Amino acid sequence: MDQQTFQRAIVLLSGEHSLSILRSLRDANWHLSSEVARSLDIHITTASKFLQRFAELGLVERREHDSRTFEYRLRSPHLRFDVDLMDDTAPLREVIDFYVAYFHALFERIRHFGAPAIQTEMEHRLTTDHQELRKAVFEQMVDGTGGSLDYLRELVAEVHRDLWSVCAEGLGADTAKGVFQAALRDAMGVYPDLAIRCGLTRPLES
Repeated sequence: MDQQTFQRAIVLLSGEHSLSILRSLRDANWHLSSEVARSLDIHITTASKFLQRFAELGLVERREHDSRTFEYRLRSPHLRFDVDLMDDTAPLREVIDFYVAYFHALFERIRHFGAPAIQTEMEHRLTTDHQELRKAVFEQMVDGTGGSLDYLRELVAEVHRDLWSVCAEGLGADTAKGVFQAALRDAMGVYPDLAIRCGLTRPLES
């Protein structure tokens, strides 16, 4: 586990209800957040928030229950943290690889969709309007000085919103959502553990 993920885990585990929510999953069965909330007599929003963040950190498993809800299951009744204190930059390089894979998949899907005008405008936005992201990626890859994971996520979120606006305007929101979600699935297929462990999908939520 990298240091940023460890810090997020410690903060989350120190929150009220966090341990009781984890203990409620000890039977190794799948549970809805509503079930957890009812068993602990807490608000469903509280249970859902904690469970989602636990899933992002890889502490619990998550699967779709239906189109609107998820089920959660504890990966193990024992929580162990193996923290790498030696390397601060390697995780960021891996994160960059994930986002490169995502944007590559996105442009490939736009290309196959047959929308050259949209593709051209998106490429223009990415290469011309977001120099800060390119600078951060370049510096991180060359000498490891590109800033923190949170900073990189903020830059990616800004780019993503810009590209989404172009695609949604040209294709319609529903079609654009399908294209973006498919690209995200492609990237997560290459880096599934990294995406969950570092919460990399959050900046890519439309």
